[in-house]
Amino acid sequence: MTYTPPEQPAQGGYQPYQPGSAPGQPGSAAGQPGSAPGYGGYGALPASTSRKLSMWGLILGISSIIIPIWINAIAGGVLSGIGLAKEPAGKTMAIWGLVTSILGFIWAFIFWPVVLVGILAAVVAPYATTS
Repeated sequence: MTYTPPEQPAQGGYQPYQPGSAPGQPGSAAGQPGSAPGYGGYGALPASTSRKLSMWGLILGISSIIIPIWINAIAGGVLSGIGLAKEPAGKTMAIWGLVTSILGFIWAFIFWPVVLVGILAAVVAPYATTS
């Protein structure tokens, strides 16, 4: 006596993913009725509309002119440079941030020696007597 298994209804087995096919409908191509819109490969990331780096570069550049501290000018220049490279929406702010940072850096090199010489002259002046 030989065993014969009963007939089983056909079931959907494993179906590998096919680009352009909608979930649940094997073989359907994109753009045909029943296909899922927008599915397909990976697209490029949209251009950044953020302006944070450019804005902070400009703020630090302006502050380096008002308060001549080298670290503000250096940080403003770095942030503006990165903003110029990565934020097309903030290009103008990044350029002005670089300009103000460079001017602030130069101003710090002029300001502090003048201040130190002035302080030194004020301290030494009472002791400088001509007889």
